[in-house]
Amino acid sequence: MHILVRKHLTFTFRLCALLAVLISSARSQTNTENFAQFRFNFNNPGARATGLGGAFISIADDATAAEANPAGLTTLLRPEVSLEGKGIQFTTRVQNFSSTGTDPNFQSVSREFKNSIFSPSFATVVFPFRKFTFSAFRYELVNFESAFFTEGASLLTSQGATHFFPVKSSTKLKVVNWGGSAAYKISNEFSLGVSGGVSAISMNSSLTRYLLAVFNDGVIANSATIDDTGTDFFINVGLIYKPTDKFSVGVVYKQRPSFDLHHSFRIVLNPRDSIENKSIHFRVPSSIGIGLSYRPTDVLTLAFDVVRIQYSSLTKDMVLTISQDAASAADFTVDNGFEVHGGAEYVTFIGTMGLVFRAGAYLEPDNRIRWVGNVNDSSDPDRIFSRELLAALFKKGDSYVHGTFGVGVVISDNFQFDVAGNISSVTKEAVGSLVVRF
Repeated sequence: MHILVRKHLTFTFRLCALLAVLISSARSQTNTENFAQFRFNFNNPGARATGLGGAFISIADDATAAEANPAGLTTLLRPEVSLEGKGIQFTTRVQNFSSTGTDPNFQSVSREFKNSIFSPSFATVVFPFRKFTFSAFRYELVNFESAFFTEGASLLTSQGATHFFPVKSSTKLKVVNWGGSAAYKISNEFSLGVSGGVSAISMNSSLTRYLLAVFNDGVIANSATIDDTGTDFFINVGLIYKPTDKFSVGVVYKQRPSFDLHHSFRIVLNPRDSIENKSIHFRVPSSIGIGLSYRPTDVLTLAFDVVRIQYSSLTKDMVLTISQDAASAADFTVDNGFEVHGGAEYVTFIGTMGLVFRAGAYLEPDNRIRWVGNVNDSSDPDRIFSRELLAALFKKGDSYVHGTFGVGVVISDNFQFDVAGNISSVTKEAVGSLVVRF
């Protein structure tokens, strides 16, 4: 009995020590575990691009080029308006949902939580003028929602089995680009384009840790909250080289925004809570991409894109809200990733109406924040204990293959309607877009 009581007292002391170092003291993104759950969806707008597996950098021959590759706007010869609506279902996989503690290997249990959103995700108007083309647009760069809870993970550490804090999390994140584009046809082969404007962020994120798997105010250990808005600037620069009618090469660089957001961290203490208010720096990863397209016949187009995304910026100057004294920003990382996109488009006619079929696929690289530190770099048992918990919470993620498909109907030279789907094990997306030409 004495040994059992001593174990409980030791474990309670370690939990209290962990709580005592949960206050952040710098500016950047945090290591609160819901930050590891973000899913960025950087696919080009428009159902046509979605159906092609997102491979649109070198094609970019409709109004969505304002975002995909602004150089492609020079293809348009008449004013046009484009609208897009998108529905997305996100699947959040929480690895440390719970464990009975009876498994000899203490393997964590995974559970999936689903969230769905629908929104008018893109709108633009385009005006050609001689060798120039101008556009104004609104584009949802990021629109993500996640909600999950855990019963507390049973983990096997160097100090024995322990039951970590149950968690309840909710995140809503939206980044909208409001901007304009200008493109210039340098020659019959080369076009250059630039788009830029203001990005606006709205973020409502809360993560509450509990002492017990009972989600009420009486057993809260601590909570981290972001409820803020902000603005910054963005710019996209693109080039298209089209030596023949059958072959095209496109390059685009996208400098994405970063935002200062207010972060509040509360630790429940007696007789008075401890609350720390700080500013964090939230970066949306920038990217550079190259695309190739080829038309072997007048009715078939093949497209291929490779995009490098700077995910590593997510952990630059990272703030620690968990175990600040036991870890450092260098213990967390995200690898820069390469998205690979490919697709095909086939056109047929029913009378005067064009019917377009599309299919494609792309690879979404792992973009989870993960622990890379050494858990046993100190002889202090409490420090090792904290680092083992961080290693359990921030695990390496997976890369995912998305399959896409779509159909387009060209009713006349003035109207075109497209629908597309995008399916993977973590995302399901339905897109519809309309183009009206004048």
